[in-house]
Amino acid sequence: MIQALFYKEWIKTRRIILLLFVLFAGFVAYTFIDLAQMFRVNPPEVIWDNIILKDFLLIPNIKWLPLLAGILLAITQYVPEMVNKRFKLTLHLPLSENKIVIGMLSYGILVLSFLFAITYIVLLSGLSSYFPREFILSSFYVSCPWFLGGFAGYMLTTWIIYEPVWKYRIANAMVSICTLMLFFFDQKSGAYLPFIPYLLIIIIMSISFPFYAVIRFKEGAQ
Repeated sequence: MIQALFYKEWIKTRRIILLLFVLFAGFVAYTFIDLAQMFRVNPPEVIWDNIILKDFLLIPNIKWLPLLAGILLAITQYVPEMVNKRFKLTLHLPLSENKIVIGMLSYGILVLSFLFAITYIVLLSGLSSYFPREFILSSFYVSCPWFLGGFAGYMLTTWIIYEPVWKYRIANAMVSICTLMLFFFDQKSGAYLPFIPYLLIIIIMSISFPFYAVIRFKEGAQ
């Protein structure tokens, strides 16, 4: 039954997943073209000066892309469920409601994990051709909160969509915006590293939010 549930989610989201993969692939290609151009135009000492003294980020343009991916995937996955209360039919599948919600959330998390992991592997592998390991680790530390923000954005958007009452949806959206801001502060390289465990705690906590909204939906909250 879980396989059937995953297949149902795949039917709904296959186009947006393809679009996201194309979008991320385009970003990766643009990053490498931009780096190659930077090395053609500037001498190595200028590039070194920008990275070491001016804290130049190697992959700054990806900042909002993971968040966009999480939000778009959640919208594509869950808005059709809420149209004309179709989610009630999903809850009547021969599974417990918790297993159904866990299955749907797991599908989204797996899709984002695969997308983000592929992007990271290609980016960091490619950057290793230009820069030493210390610079690669710095890029990882800087961008890690952005990718975590993609997961948080997915969970919080799901929470908003599942909420059956509009005034609470608006309140959820305000809370979500304030929460997501924690993932996107502009800081020096490495400054976010001690805060990453707290961001992970926020993501783990946000997993429970859709379940409360589903309970309210099932009880017919007005």
